[in-house]
Amino acid sequence: MTILLADDHFMTLEGYISILNDESNTYIKAQNCEELYSQILCLDQLDVAIIDYDMPVYEEQNISSGLDCTSMIKERFPYCNIILITAHEEAFILYGIYRNKTIDALIVKSDFSAKTLQDLIYNDKRSEPFYSPIAKESIKKVIAKNTLLDPKNREILMYLSHGYKITQLESFVFLSTSAIQKRISKMLHEFNVTDYQELIQIIKYNQLL
Repeated sequence: MTILLADDHFMTLEGYISILNDESNTYIKAQNCEELYSQILCLDQLDVAIIDYDMPVYEEQNISSGLDCTSMIKERFPYCNIILITAHEEAFILYGIYRNKTIDALIVKSDFSAKTLQDLIYNDKRSEPFYSPIAKESIKKVIAKNTLLDPKNREILMYLSHGYKITQLESFVFLSTSAIQKRISKMLHEFNVTDYQELIQIIKYNQLL
């Protein structure tokens, strides 16, 4: 198999090779988004891609994460088994990855095990994408709240959690202040709270942000 390994830590790449433990595999390495982009363009065959979510960006091609390259991989190699690995445990980020629909497996690093990786590559009988336990639970938390399924609502909450005021959000989310307030009101109702500061606290407590 031809396996593409992308992570900005060299020892992690070597660790994957050790775990997979098969000298017949061809391993292609990338340590940033630019190298990953270049390797995808150069390859004639690709069976598996193990990609870290957070890597140094490639500004020239507007690639800010490993996830940004997955659609390109699927376009060139439709049957490639794409495994995305991330240290993020925030439900909004994991749900955003889930919505991307270009990966075959998502592993949160604190769930990672050698056996999981080996099974995903050598014993893969899945008909649906694989999500590690933390990823699966986090995605369920977002799906359980109807208002959080709207990406604009999640975007509003992200800005509010970083200290922005409602009146400052127009230029970021491209909605009027009144439209933003209506969205916030619906979220307040669903979460049964009275103001957005309390809403942010509950969302952080539930590890959605």
